[in-house]
Parts: sequence; structure tokens; C-alpha cells
Amino acid sequence: MGKTVVKPLLLPAAVALLWLLSGWGYEALLTAGNGRIPVWLAAVVAPDTMPVRIRSLLDGPALVLAASLSALAVSALTLALLPAGTGAGRPARGTLFLASWMSVVLAAVAGSAVLATAGILAAWPLGRVQWIFDMLSPSLLTGAYWGVSWGWMPALLAVYLRPRPEDGHRDDDGGGYAAAGEATSPGRQRAWALGAFALFSVALLVTLPLTARDSSQPAPVPESTPTPEPTVYGAEAVAAAVSEIDPQWCTGDEVAVSIGGWDAATGHRGARITLENTGIRTCTVQGYPDLDFESSDGWVMGITAVHGGSMMTEDAGADTVTLAPGAEATASIGWRGTAGADMVRVGTLLVAPYAGTLRQELEADIDLAEPGFLTVTAWTPAGGEASAG
Repeated sequence: MGKTVVKPLLLPAAVALLWLLSGWGYEALLTAGNGRIPVWLAAVVAPDTMPVRIRSLLDGPALVLAASLSALAVSALTLALLPAGTGAGRPARGTLFLASWMSVVLAAVAGSAVLATAGILAAWPLGRVQWIFDMLSPSLLTGAYWGVSWGWMPALLAVYLRPRPEDGHRDDDGGGYAAAGEATSPGRQRAWALGAFALFSVALLVTLPLTARDSSQPAPVPESTPTPEPTVYGAEAVAAAVSEIDPQWCTGDEVAVSIGGWDAATGHRGARITLENTGIRTCTVQGYPDLDFESSDGWVMGITAVHGGSMMTEDAGADTVTLAPGAEATASIGWRGTAGADMVRVGTLLVAPYAGTLRQELEADIDLAEPGFLTVTAWTPAGGEASAG
């Protein structure tokens, strides 16, 4: 009795299992390949029986349910379409194999059509009618290809499982022989299989739209540990002093610096740094400004400030400049442009009256790439507001 019940179920069970394995194998190949296996190659080896457009509408349990219903529908229709392999005029083994193979192909196409229709209903209303064909065409082609590339295996099983006349009796419908002790004739079996296909198809058409997420909303993003912001290493706020600091010198918080006077000629560049005494006392600056450089992303850059003049600037040499409150001193910088449009370049210039006091940041688009250098002149009085000693 057990053999009588189990044997007819082997073929549809094999079809359903292969249908699910193919869809799982497609995902497994892409995941294991980590981008190294082309999508087309994965689709050739293991056709994607659960199309991406439908998979994107479903969460885990809903996806398992939809895949199972589609597999059951394909297996039931395969059983309904299989040719009768018995009777007085039963076909040869090779003919039966080809006919069974074609039955699997047709069942796979029909099952894919039902699955695609369920996906269209789940995504309804569609923005364009063309999207109906965009959903149907790939599904039908995938179903047909799966039937051709994988369907030969259940077709072989169908030939192996076909009942022999000596093992049974002539069925009442004249459709062939039934296995010994088997109460269901091939005609009744086909009717039951068609009924099962209709049942599974209707279930798929109903459950997939009900379990699908709103197609207008983005798919939920799995929670993950946030990536910490990278640490940016900028220039030091205060450079190491190179000599003993005189109390009469202007400190970094007693002045305000700015940049302007941009000039250019034959690849050479120049600009002027202005320092204003914003404090309440008279103080002095002498020698050369303390400079450092950062990219637009805030990273310190390997640019060297060289004391002296250039093609665009003239250095009068170091001298002491006394600044009353509100008075100004200037220094000039010159360089040759070395940074192209796509190269990392200077975005911030840090300026202090001298090394050892607070630097101030100036936004400055300077076309210098690292490693590089520019020249800087000594502080000189601006206008008549400062005096040189």
C-alpha cells in the first residue's frame, strides 16, 4: 500500500525540489562569487525561478511561501501533462522521454506565467503598461530555459517510474495500465493533478499580493553597526617655537589675518596675507609668518613654506614691524600651480605671526599638490599704519 501511494508522488516531488534548488542555486552562486561570477553565468547554470522583481516585493517567510506554491504548481501541471506510458500502443522509451521532457518545459512556462501574474497583481497599479511585459517576458523565458536545462532529469525519472503492463491491469478509461493494487486510473490522476495546479495557482495569485510589501516604498535596510567617522589629521593649531618668544610680539589671539591680492602669470601664482592688530596694546611682528596647509577635507598636506621672494613676489628681508591697535602688516606668498582639477590641492591656509603662537585658518584655493612648496616674504608695514624698526 505504501509503495502504491509514494511512487506516484516521486515525480512531482522531484520537479518541485529541482525548481526550488535552481532558484536557491542562483542566489548561492552570486553570493559565493562575491561579484566575481557574472549574473549571466549564474543564470545559465541555475535559472532564477524566483525573479528578482518578485523577490524584491517579498520578505523572508512570504518569499518561501511564494516559491513553494510556484514549485507545487509546476509539479502538479507536470503530472497532468505527462503522456500515458502504457497501453497496447505505448511509445518507445526514447519517445516517452522526449514527451515527458516537453511536459516539464510546458509546465515550467505555465508556472512562471502564474508567478509573473501574481507579481503584476502585487505591484498594481503599474506606472506603465510596458511594465506588464517587463515582468512577463523574463519569467516565461526563464521557465522555458529551466525546463530545457533541468527538465530532462524528471523526464528520465518518468521513464523509470512508468508502469509495465505485466505489473497492472487495464484501466477502465482505456488510457493504459494502472499499477497493481492502484485504485486511481491515469485519467483520474490527470484530473486530480489539474485540480491541484489550479488550487496552487489561485493560492499564489492571492497570497503573493497580500504578503508583498508596498512597491512604492524602499526595501527595509537591515540594521548594521554604524561605521565610525574616519579620524582626520589636520595641521597643529600651534607650531613649535623656533626661538624664545618676546613678550612684545603680537600673539595669535591679538591679530586677525586675511588673504587677498590674488595674481597669476604664465603658470605662476601670488597672493597677499594681511595681519591686523585687533588687540588693545601695541605689539610687534618680525621675520616671516608661520604657515601650514590643509586639503579641503581637512588633512594636513606636505607643502613647505620657503622664506624669500618669487617671480610674483619680492622679499625685503626680515625686520621688526610695530603695530598699534588697528594697524596692519603684510606678507606675500608665491608658487607655481601643480595641482590639476582632479588632484588633491590646498583648501585651507593656516597663518600665525610666528611659530609658537595660535594659527588662524583661512579658506584658500591654492593649486598646489603635495609634495610641493611656495615662497613667503617677511612681514612689512601696510600703508602708513605701522612702523619698521
